[in-house]
Amino acid sequence: MTGEFSMRECREGVMETESLDNRAVAAKQSSAETERLIEEFRPLLNSRVGRYAPESDLEKREELFSAAMAAFYEAIRKFDPGLGHFAPFADRVVRLRVADALRNIRKHEGKTVSLDEIDDSGSTDKTDAVSMREYNARRGGETLVEEIEQFRLELSEWGITMQTLVKQSPKQRKQRETYRELVSKALNDPEVVMVMKQKKYLPVKKISEISGLPQKKIERARTYIVASLIIRLGDYDYLSGYIGGS
Repeated sequence: MTGEFSMRECREGVMETESLDNRAVAAKQSSAETERLIEEFRPLLNSRVGRYAPESDLEKREELFSAAMAAFYEAIRKFDPGLGHFAPFADRVVRLRVADALRNIRKHEGKTVSLDEIDDSGSTDKTDAVSMREYNARRGGETLVEEIEQFRLELSEWGITMQTLVKQSPKQRKQRETYRELVSKALNDPEVVMVMKQKKYLPVKKISEISGLPQKKIERARTYIVASLIIRLGDYDYLSGYIGGS
């Protein structure tokens, strides 16, 4: 098998007798099925890793591939067929974990990396990226469900659950508009964006300075503000409409 990966080839190859989603569910209870899935998805993992580690950099390549492999196991454990299909879910989990591993490597090298760099659009190998977009386009409305799952994963990195977000979001329209305006101002500040992406914390004092709102008021809406910034800074075409397109 080559280092390139086509979702169409994967679908034709592994779904002749049963669906990939069903196999992923079965893999939770079967180590043999898990190993078969890993072998079939190995080209995808190699493709993800190959974008950021050339074959000549064996140490870096092995570290990133280890992260991708662990992420694939994680995707199998956490997969819920009621929330979408396995292939795009696994792909997103792998991308996030490779991003984390790459950040750690760059940190030791004295460099920085953001999730924006872990993106299909910047890839030199377009085969799996184009296939994934075609696959997503055919599924239509399921994309929103997948965005929610990716959003949930990003929230968890901040210690926030979807239930907490719903509970702590401002209920009054005027409050939401105030915080949406605050988010828009924060997005125009490079320092705030850098801290959010690379250091994973909300710079309350800085946001207070640029928005004119008291720090205590910002702290009270921290969960909502963080969630809104994650959506605005990420690839959430559908969810962005749910925060007012602000």
